[in-house]
Amino acid sequence: MSFLPEDDEPANIAALAIFKQHLGLVPRVFRAQMSRPDLVESQAKMIETLLFAKGSLTRIQKEFILLAVSGANQNSYFPAVHSQTLQFLGVKPEKSQQVAIDHRQANLAEADVALLDFARKLALEPQAFAADDVEQLRARGFSEGQILEAVLMVGLTNLLNVVQMGLGTEPDFKPRLLFPPKEVNPAVDSERPMLERPLADESVSADPDAEFVARVKAGETDAFEELVRRHGRRVYRSLIGILRTAEEAEDAMQDAFLKAFQHLPEFEGRSRFSTWLVRIALNTGLQRLRGRKDFETLDDDSDEFRPRRIQAWTENPEDMYSREELRRLVESEVMKLPAKYRVALMLRDLEELSTEEAANALGLTIPGLKARVLRGRLMLRESMVSYFAKTGAGVTA
Repeated sequence: MSFLPEDDEPANIAALAIFKQHLGLVPRVFRAQMSRPDLVESQAKMIETLLFAKGSLTRIQKEFILLAVSGANQNSYFPAVHSQTLQFLGVKPEKSQQVAIDHRQANLAEADVALLDFARKLALEPQAFAADDVEQLRARGFSEGQILEAVLMVGLTNLLNVVQMGLGTEPDFKPRLLFPPKEVNPAVDSERPMLERPLADESVSADPDAEFVARVKAGETDAFEELVRRHGRRVYRSLIGILRTAEEAEDAMQDAFLKAFQHLPEFEGRSRFSTWLVRIALNTGLQRLRGRKDFETLDDDSDEFRPRRIQAWTENPEDMYSREELRRLVESEVMKLPAKYRVALMLRDLEELSTEEAANALGLTIPGLKARVLRGRLMLRESMVSYFAKTGAGVTA
């Protein structure tokens, strides 16, 4: 993967000028593809023709399709970029955010609601799409040219979402939306997935995966591919945090999805499908970790870590490193921690489980989990002192 620094913009790459002109910046998702400038230029020309140029739909309608479809795909990157762009077109960030979350609550014109209903269905359920869906837009007064543009915008958005998620590109702006939800509580000691625990704020009607789960249970096994597409990235991220290697994480991800498919008839919908799935994934990862011959046990707390360098960092790390560099640095140092501390930090700080959920996942008492997280944080802080501590008098080696 080739990442083009922000201060390195060759004038001979026409794509960069296109993005600068219309967005005011070159988004990182395109910088990350600069090992193939020809492909970036092809994407830029397509985006310029379909989105930026005057067409049958208005620019705002096309931007709204991009937001709604990205939201349906649980992609937070493009809503962050295009919400900024829409501000220049007079659309408040709050409205852009609502379009991505639920366009029906965004106070849009009835015709625009119908347009985004059309776009989301085409993106999420292409196999269920039919002539009636097109006819409904015609009945709302949309022309053939406008309908064609809407279809192409859905395709373009799906392409951009897949490219960004595949490359793992960090947002250019702090995203207002984070997908998917963070409720997780993995099983620990059983090969079978844990029965899902009902949560007060969860219900079948609130679960965006409920329809696909029902279809799989009814025998439509192809619908499970959509569940894999929706949640594959998060499952992989969780597993690589536990197992540390891409190869093992990929194998464990396949095992986790296979277990989920096999046990889906037992899923009763008392929690969201995503909650239940990540429990299975983390259980799979922890079982693999415990099965290693050279495994440093997750259970032994006999060692006593004592930090040696405890001076405060003299500058805010974000003032010294770009957000991307800082993220990579922290992730790199977390991966160097002993397994029992790495996993505790991953569950508590990265996956944002509650203290109780993380303790249950690891078979620890709550005080034991808190002690392990504290030690892990101290280890992480000490490992990063050399990056941020002021050199000179008063700094211990």
